[in-house]
Amino acid sequence: MPLFTTLLAMPDQFERLLAQVPTDHLDWEPANWAGIPSERFSARGHLCHLLDIETQGYQLRFRRTLEESLPELASLDGYQLARDNQYPLQDTAMQLDRFRTARLQTVDWLKALPSSAWARRARYGDYGEVTLDGLVRLLVSHDHQHLAGMQWLLMRLNADLRLALPLE
Repeated sequence: MPLFTTLLAMPDQFERLLAQVPTDHLDWEPANWAGIPSERFSARGHLCHLLDIETQGYQLRFRRTLEESLPELASLDGYQLARDNQYPLQDTAMQLDRFRTARLQTVDWLKALPSSAWARRARYGDYGEVTLDGLVRLLVSHDHQHLAGMQWLLMRLNADLRLALPLE
């Protein structure tokens, strides 16, 4: 299934972008966030957020959608998670490894589901009623938002600090 390939590619895609951020700028934030296509996070913040949303958000939402009858799924406050989990203090290599492991667990779990499970339904915030398939697509969309947010952050690093960033 192409969704699985897309989901599994995310940790590597993110790692390639993260590698372009100088180590001493992992927590850098621009003075102006205008135009950012995702939440306002530093590079380290994006990574920590991806891990938290994977484990505390989507993995839980997927399980509840499968196990409960039309559950009400909560949205998470990403900025509160950042404060609670002290993102600036987190080791990026460890967080990346945890994200990679969590994503593999997510995909392995989804692959094991019978095809009938993908039609299970839940209510999720402003999205209203969604299927498990729809929730997985929202996770892919969330990934894309954060890849775009990292590209935007690299643009700002280059423009604001005149850093010559590596292209790969």
